[in-house]
Amino acid sequence: MSFTLLLHVPDLPRFDAATPAAWTLLDNADAVLRSGEGPLASVPRAERVVALAPVGHLLFIETTLPPVSPAKRDALLRYAIEDMLTIDPSTVHAVVLGQSDTHKHVVAAIDRSWLVGVLHWLKQAGLAPDSLISSAAGIPVAAGEWVVLLDGQRGFAKRADGFVYNLDLGAGREPPFGLTLALKEAREQQVAPAALVLQSMPSRTAPPPVMVDAMLARQWENVLGLPVRLGLNAAIDPQRLLAVRKSANLLTGEFTPREAIGKWLELLRPTLAVIVIMLVVHIVFTLVDNGRLNGERRLLEQQMTQVFKAAFPAAQAIVDPPLQMRRNLQQLKRERGVAADTDPQMLIAGLAALLQSLPGAAASIVTLSIRDGIATLDAVLADDGQRAALQRAVDRLPGATLGIPTDAAASPLAVRVSLRAGT
Repeated sequence: MSFTLLLHVPDLPRFDAATPAAWTLLDNADAVLRSGEGPLASVPRAERVVALAPVGHLLFIETTLPPVSPAKRDALLRYAIEDMLTIDPSTVHAVVLGQSDTHKHVVAAIDRSWLVGVLHWLKQAGLAPDSLISSAAGIPVAAGEWVVLLDGQRGFAKRADGFVYNLDLGAGREPPFGLTLALKEAREQQVAPAALVLQSMPSRTAPPPVMVDAMLARQWENVLGLPVRLGLNAAIDPQRLLAVRKSANLLTGEFTPREAIGKWLELLRPTLAVIVIMLVVHIVFTLVDNGRLNGERRLLEQQMTQVFKAAFPAAQAIVDPPLQMRRNLQQLKRERGVAADTDPQMLIAGLAALLQSLPGAAASIVTLSIRDGIATLDAVLADDGQRAALQRAVDRLPGATLGIPTDAAASPLAVRVSLRAGT
């Protein structure tokens, strides 16, 4: 059975081994097994750890981002919210959570040094989280409403699109100034809620400054100018938190858990193993084939060298046996009065043999020329059957080509046969 641990990160500036944290343990069906609070050493272990960040350490921003890929968008995100921050943007880790009702992007910004401290605190206790999400993500909000939650000395208002306003509660029963300002801006943008739902989540360390009751709801309703109703006491919904933990995960970029990468590598391990084996087998067969071809090449070179030495024992240096053999053979032919392949007589004889192999009446020779070792013969054939026979003969003779002369308009049976010497 696999377990999931929901761990509430305390709303504190720093942490140590004695810092207590509230937790909830879920079974593999995401049902609550038990819950408690204490130092991390006493927290039960689970296969999956979902950390809940206090809303007070998150700043929600609405901004317009260019229509680019998620990777480029995340790279530009810090600069896009720079004008909305009162601190150096390099000290902030920002994550896009989705789109708001005003068709802008909802961005959650968190202090980088505080986030590093949280992750170090959890890692020291062996509780590296798979994801970190806002604790407000577990509060459901109906369309057209805002949920206002009073938690100890602080509170927040959450919209249906996930945007959260942090609120500082005063000593009186009047609505927080931050809530009044947020409603004014929403009315100006024509996205004001139809009603507010007032809830309470008493703090474990401090009593709530005001009692959330029907009288408080009526008082806020008169001041704010819209319906305010009481909701049930707020409680974290584990199923809702797990449903949004991927889309609302604050551990992105440099804070992406190494364990998540390791899980992907573990899933891909069989495929990677097959690819490596195939690559090794391919390399081995390539090396074996190259070795065999190199051996055959060396054997052929040795045989050609032996044949060359037997034919020309007076030769001193043997660099390219085939080329030297051809050159020496041509030299021997010239010395003994035998026509070489490059002699005009041999080229003419080759062309004459092609014409003599044609069936039927003899072809009419128009011109014959020899230039740069190429003999060219223009002729007029007797019929189409001779053209097919001539094409077959040319295909069998190395160095021979069959074409049509440039002035062949006078006769449809005109052809041009070329023969290159030394091929």
